[in-house]
Amino acid sequence: MITLMYPSRIIFARGSLGKLGEEVPGFGRKVLLVTGRTAMRKAGVLDKVYGILSSEKVAIELFDEVEHDPSLDTVDKGIMIAREKKVSVIIGLGGGSVIDTAKAIAIIAPKEGSVEEYYYGKPINTPGIPLIAVPTTAGTGAEITNNAVLTDSRRKIKKSLRSPFMIARVAVVDPELTLFCPPSLTAYSGMDALTQAIECYISRVSNPITDVLALRAIEILFFNLPLAVKRGDDINIREKVALGSLLQAMAFSNAGLGAAHGLSHPLGAYYKIPHGLACGVLLPYVLEYNMDVCQEKMDRIAEKIGVKSGRDVPDAIRDLLQKINIPLDLRKWRIRKEDIPSLVAGSRGGSMSKNPRELSDEELSSILEKVI
Repeated sequence: MITLMYPSRIIFARGSLGKLGEEVPGFGRKVLLVTGRTAMRKAGVLDKVYGILSSEKVAIELFDEVEHDPSLDTVDKGIMIAREKKVSVIIGLGGGSVIDTAKAIAIIAPKEGSVEEYYYGKPINTPGIPLIAVPTTAGTGAEITNNAVLTDSRRKIKKSLRSPFMIARVAVVDPELTLFCPPSLTAYSGMDALTQAIECYISRVSNPITDVLALRAIEILFFNLPLAVKRGDDINIREKVALGSLLQAMAFSNAGLGAAHGLSHPLGAYYKIPHGLACGVLLPYVLEYNMDVCQEKMDRIAEKIGVKSGRDVPDAIRDLLQKINIPLDLRKWRIRKEDIPSLVAGSRGGSMSKNPRELSDEELSSILEKVI
């Protein structure tokens, strides 16, 4: 059985940010606009959104305190504002951290209690406030997914809050918004996207529909990401990377991920390593461990990226990392060997469960030892 879950509407086009004026009033005229602290303001995007919504007589409450790897405390701040102001629709404008925060606020605000209760197991059985997701990076796919990756800073736990009710009602994907991404963020988010595309393609719960989406995404991202990092002002390249990101999000949101993502979450929680960077560094090592159980699919990936066989794919990924200025290891973060057991324990979750090969604690420890 194949079950697919997506937003009710996905709008992909240059300049589609302007569609907010058409989409928002159908859900209400009091918006909580969730965004980061400075990027959208500096780029002038925030003013543009205010202009679009004001022309439709939509009132805006701004919550611009979202950090990288958003914490439960940040989400609770947003929930309090949403409750106090009685907002009728929430817009997440930003990268994956912003959209995940917006999703968590939207689903918890109409309910009782704090986000922590639901993060640690209280069921989410009813819809939240309608959410419109507007990504400004090409990578995480948060505009499509039914989860929010959040961090419990006190316990050093990074994992997903998840519910089918967390899927955005509308995803507005405007490639023009990615023109403001600096090279490093373009590289990190792009490697997150490519890792997701590859991991969901070889996932143990992939299906024929997600396979088609993932393979096309792999091809687009592998060849266009280096160009986007070098020529970030080229809208044609940005559009291709944005499309690749959208396709892989449509794939992995229904097929799951794997060990590279499983390991990257505790690394982010413990050491604040950028998520896409960690995924990119880990991916070749994880693929080498997985190779024997998914050789046929790895050979198909090899065809798409122009190398001889699946066994050449890990080195092709390493070559790509060097082109986009991502290191081949994580030595810079001085990861302590004594933390490895905790990092391995923290990697066990939804992503790891979809990895095509069962990996023991010893094998996961070996991967970490290689990258540190």
